[in-house]
Amino acid sequence: MASHVVRLLREERERKGVSMNVLAQQAGLAQSTVSRIEHELRTPSLDTLLRMAEVIGVKLEDTIAAARKAASRHK
Repeated sequence: MASHVVRLLREERERKGVSMNVLAQQAGLAQSTVSRIEHELRTPSLDTLLRMAEVIGVKLEDTIAAARKAASRHK
C-alpha cells in the first residue's frame, strides 16, 4: 500500500505544479531522496510522508484512505 500512497502524492505534486526540487527543499530532504521515493527505490518513513504531504498541501490521512481504497479494488 505504501507504493499507492507515494504514487498519489506524486500525482498530486505534479497536478499542483510543485517541482521535485521545491518539494525536497521545503520538506528538508535531498532531491535524490524524493526521486528515489517516487521511483519506489526507497521506502519513506511516516515522518517523511507527513512532511511531503504538508508541502504538497494534502492531508496524509486522506491520501492513505484513497490508497487503501485503490488497493482494495486491485485485489
